[in-house]
Amino acid sequence: MTSGNQAVHKIALPIRIAIDPMERLLVASFKGDPEFEMIEPQIFDDPMNGKGMRVLRYRNDQKVDVYWQPGVKTDRSTISIGGGIGDFQEVNIEPARFEVTDRGVDLHLAFTDAQKRTVEFKILENTLVNNRFPLLAPVGKDIDNPLRLFLVYMHEFDFVRKKGTEVLARIGDRELLPASFPILRNYKKVMLMRYSAAPVIGTINPPMDIPVVFEVTGPGSVEVDGMRVFVDEYGKTNQISAGQELRKVEVDFDPGFPNVLDLSEGTTEEGRWTFRISDIVITGGTYNLMRRGDSVGVEIDVTENWKPSGLPLSFEIFTQLVRSFRSWPTTYKWRGIVRLNDTLSMDGTWIRKGKR
Repeated sequence: MTSGNQAVHKIALPIRIAIDPMERLLVASFKGDPEFEMIEPQIFDDPMNGKGMRVLRYRNDQKVDVYWQPGVKTDRSTISIGGGIGDFQEVNIEPARFEVTDRGVDLHLAFTDAQKRTVEFKILENTLVNNRFPLLAPVGKDIDNPLRLFLVYMHEFDFVRKKGTEVLARIGDRELLPASFPILRNYKKVMLMRYSAAPVIGTINPPMDIPVVFEVTGPGSVEVDGMRVFVDEYGKTNQISAGQELRKVEVDFDPGFPNVLDLSEGTTEEGRWTFRISDIVITGGTYNLMRRGDSVGVEIDVTENWKPSGLPLSFEIFTQLVRSFRSWPTTYKWRGIVRLNDTLSMDGTWIRKGKR
């Protein structure tokens, strides 16, 4: 933070971003099963989420089962996936191995589900070619009532090859059959099992009842709520960031996002914002603010498609043909109200444009 004779600004900002740490994840799709579409093992090792494995099961009724090991912190109120949560249970997962090696995926997990069935999932890949690439996962595409905007950028992303790979997936006495993916990878057939050895998960505006409030000597920066906020000489926020190095998310505002405490009655402000992960532009859009009486209406609209770079040609074509891979973030919009009372309060929600 700068010092000297410059003015101290008290700032109220109705925007929060964060990193949701995760070490590895894999999403495996199956065909023809009467109950389940996908299984997703995740690995954590951080103070926020704890250490160990969490497993999601995506059901045909659009609900998602959530199982996790002791030592993994799982908060139901922070999970917004699919059509809602089904099973939600801490279990012993043994084995709980999930590594990505120079030969590919080495995964083996087993646990007993809420229906007293043994769940087992094993992948042992054996490939010499591992030129992985980055991909934005369309995780928010099917969320009906999002609690926040999730942007999962998967470094070291790839599909599991068919040839030479051992796969076992079963629930009770029923075996699950891996689904195929129609595009060749390095001229080899692959399964619809995709993984990332280094995912970066950025989030924007979770549920919150107060804005981010801080003081800064401008122009300058300050650490608040796990973010670094950069403010110009007029008290407007030019940038917010969270995390560091490869696992870093940033939002830039042009012009700077106004301090809601400085808005005059009847004032309307607007501008653009850009969201970056690992210094790579992922999406962006517009913002609008309007003060009426003691309330400031805020709208943050996502209007920019993801524009991938570094994809293999076949996947470049695929993400152009399947437009939702690039366009799904633009179905999100956040609307909120900041109340300029003595305590400062706010509420807001994400909506899916085009969905009712």
